[in-house]
Amino acid sequence: MRGREFLDVADQLLNESFESNWRTATGRAYYALFLESRDALERWGFGGTRRDQAHMAVRLKFLYATDVELKKIGDDLELLGNRRNVADYQMASPGRFFASEWETVRMIGYARRSIEVLDRIDADAALRTSAIATIRAGSP
Repeated sequence: MRGREFLDVADQLLNESFESNWRTATGRAYYALFLESRDALERWGFGGTRRDQAHMAVRLKFLYATDVELKKIGDDLELLGNRRNVADYQMASPGRFFASEWETVRMIGYARRSIEVLDRIDADAALRTSAIATIRAGSP
């Protein structure tokens, strides 16, 4: 299974108008992007991250890259991770994020867009070489 398959689940959850579905769909969108990003980094030679540090390590690789598109993936990972935490841990009220499906639709769109960028990089050897170099250049 590929991480992106979680986007199908997120889309299905949007068909029901329940806050719990919107919260769950937001989490699935985050994991779709996180897993695809992690797998891309491993294909590009950036494996070996400890499991308990994987989320931060993946996000930082993209955030510190010197390429604008890769930084945007890092930004999307950061935003989606924050929304997933709200969805999973701040249950007292729907707040501004889960009073309707709007924010979840937006999060799914961000995940899908970033995965498309990863696909485009993977499909082009020159882009992939450049991405690897820019991640190495920005790594802390």
